[in-house]
Amino acid sequence: MASLLHNIAQDAAEVAGKLGLDPRPVQKATLFQGANKGPAETAACITGVQETHVKEDNAPYLTNNYGIPWPTTNHSLNVGGIPVASDTFLFEKQQTFNRSKTLERMVHPCGSGAFGYFEVTQDVSDLCKADFLSEVGKKTPVFVRFSTVTFGREFPDSGRNPRGFAIKFYTGEGNYDIVGLNWPIFFCRDPMQGPDVIRSQQRNPQNFLLDFDSLFDFLAMVPESNHAGLMFFSDHGTPNGWRFEHGYGAHTFKWVNKDGGAVYVKYHFIAKHGQKQFTWEEAVRMSGEDPDYSKRDLWAAIERGEEIEWKAMYQVMTLDEAAQQDFDPFDVTKVWPRGLFPMKEFGKLVLNRNPEDYHRDVEQSAFSPGSMVPGIEPSPDMLLQFRTFFYRDAQFHRLGVNLHQIPVNCPFMSQSYSSINNAGPMRVDANTGQKPHYWPNSYNTPKFRQDVDYKPVKVADNILSRQSHSMHEGKFSEYTQATELYRRVMDDGARANTHKNTVAYLKWVEPRIQKLYLSQCYCIAPEYARGIYDLLPEKKFEFGDVEELAKTAPMRGKEEEYMPKEDWHRLIGVDVDSKVVPTLTATSISK
Repeated sequence: MASLLHNIAQDAAEVAGKLGLDPRPVQKATLFQGANKGPAETAACITGVQETHVKEDNAPYLTNNYGIPWPTTNHSLNVGGIPVASDTFLFEKQQTFNRSKTLERMVHPCGSGAFGYFEVTQDVSDLCKADFLSEVGKKTPVFVRFSTVTFGREFPDSGRNPRGFAIKFYTGEGNYDIVGLNWPIFFCRDPMQGPDVIRSQQRNPQNFLLDFDSLFDFLAMVPESNHAGLMFFSDHGTPNGWRFEHGYGAHTFKWVNKDGGAVYVKYHFIAKHGQKQFTWEEAVRMSGEDPDYSKRDLWAAIERGEEIEWKAMYQVMTLDEAAQQDFDPFDVTKVWPRGLFPMKEFGKLVLNRNPEDYHRDVEQSAFSPGSMVPGIEPSPDMLLQFRTFFYRDAQFHRLGVNLHQIPVNCPFMSQSYSSINNAGPMRVDANTGQKPHYWPNSYNTPKFRQDVDYKPVKVADNILSRQSHSMHEGKFSEYTQATELYRRVMDDGARANTHKNTVAYLKWVEPRIQKLYLSQCYCIAPEYARGIYDLLPEKKFEFGDVEELAKTAPMRGKEEEYMPKEDWHRLIGVDVDSKVVPTLTATSISK
C-alpha cells in the first residue's frame, strides 16, 4: 500500500512539475530531507508525540543540496582520467564531507607525533631537482604524525584500523607533505567515493554504534576495495604501536629533474626496528589496559633518548613504461610489483624529539598532498589529483585559512616567504608586507618563478565525461594483486589470523551482506572465502550461494554506461611528444 501511494505521489509530482503547480502536497508524501518540517514539528516526531510521520528516505532519485538530480555516485567528471574543477557534484560532496564534523579532524583524529630529520643517503639529483634531495648528507627538519584513520580522538589507538603516516619536510623551497598509510594501497581510486570509504567505517548516524553492516556492505559493493580490505583484516590492521610499522606514500608521484626530465615514483619508509603486529586478542586486551598504547610507546621511547628510524626507499618507472604496463600504475588500489620495479634507497627518516605541547604541535598540525615543492608533482592518479585540493580545504575548515601561522605548519626553512594571499581571520603577520595585493602590477614586487611550473604531460584523451579510465574495472583482473598477497605473500599463520579477525566483525553482520562480502573474497581466492565461512558461528546460507554471487562480483556497484570501452580508457601521463597515446579518430570515439 505504501509503495502504491508513493508511486501515485511520484506521478502527481511529474504532472505538477509540468503544469507549474505547487509541489508541496506531493512532497509531503516523501521525507524531502525534512525540509517541509519546522523545528516544532520535528521535535514532536522525534520525541514520539507525533507518531505518524515519514522518516525513511523514499525520494524518487538522488539530488545535490539544491535539488538538482545527481548523475552518478561512482564516477567523477574527468578529462583523460583527470578530475576537473567543473564537477560541482564532486566538489559539493567532498566539501560537505570536510565540514560534517566540528572541532576534531574529520579523518585521522586519534594520533600523536614527533619531530626529527630526513637525511639523503643516496644521490637522486639526476631524477629530482627538489631542494631537500640535492646532495648526499643533506638534512631536512621533519614532523611526523601517526594516527588511526576513522576512530574518534579518544578511541583506543590499538583498534583495528588503517594507520596514517604523514611527514612534513621543512625544505628550503617550502613545506613538502607526504600523506600516507601503513599500507601501500587504499580502498578506492575515484575521489567521488572518498567520503564513502570513511563513512562506511564510521559510527552509525542513527545510534552512534560501530556499524559493521556498512563496513562490509561497502567492501561487497566496491570490488577494488578488497585489496585494502585484505590488509585491513590481516594483523596489519592492528600494528604494535606507531613505531613498529612501515609507511607508504601509497599514491604514484612524479619526480622532475633540473633538465625537465620526469619519472614516476612510489615511496616506502621501512622501519629499521622492524614491523610488529598485535593479534586480535592482544589488540583487544591492550585497548582495554592502555587505550593510549601507541601514543605512550612513541613518547616514552624518545624520552629515553632512542632515535626511531625508517629507511626511505623509492620505486621508479619512466613515463612511457607507465603507459605500457598490464596493470594501472596510477590506481591507488594497486601496487607496483617489486620484481619488476625494485625498491631503491634514497634516505633515512629519524624521529628524536617529542612535541612541547600537544595542542599546538600535534592537534594543529595540518598536512596536504597538495603541498609539493619544485621537483615533485602529482601523477594522473585520480584520487591524488583531487586530494591535492580537498585535504587543504578540510584543514582550512578546521583551523582557518591562515593555518600557516601555527608554528608546526610554518615553512620556516624556506629561502623566500612572500605569499600572494593576504588577510583572513587571525592574520597576524606582515600580510602583504606593504606590497600590492594584486598581480600583475607595476611596482617593485617579488617575481614569479616560471622554472618551477609543472611539466606538461599528455593524458589519454581530450573528452570531458564521467568515463572510467580504470583498466581493471568490471574484470576479474581486479583481484589479481590481492590474490598474490593472499596466496604468496601471506603464510599459513597470517591467513588463519585474517580469517579469524574477519569473523570477529562479520559475525555481527546481516546474512545478506555476509554473502555479498564473501563473494568478493571468493574472487580473491576461494579458500579465503571458505576459511571465513567455516568460522562463522551461525551459517544462515549455503556456501554455494557465495560461489554463485562471485560470478558477477567484479561488476557489483559498477555502471555499464561509464565502464571503459576502449584500450585507451586508462590513466596515462606521458611526454607531450610521446607516441604511446593512441590517436583518437572519429571511428574510435563513436564506439
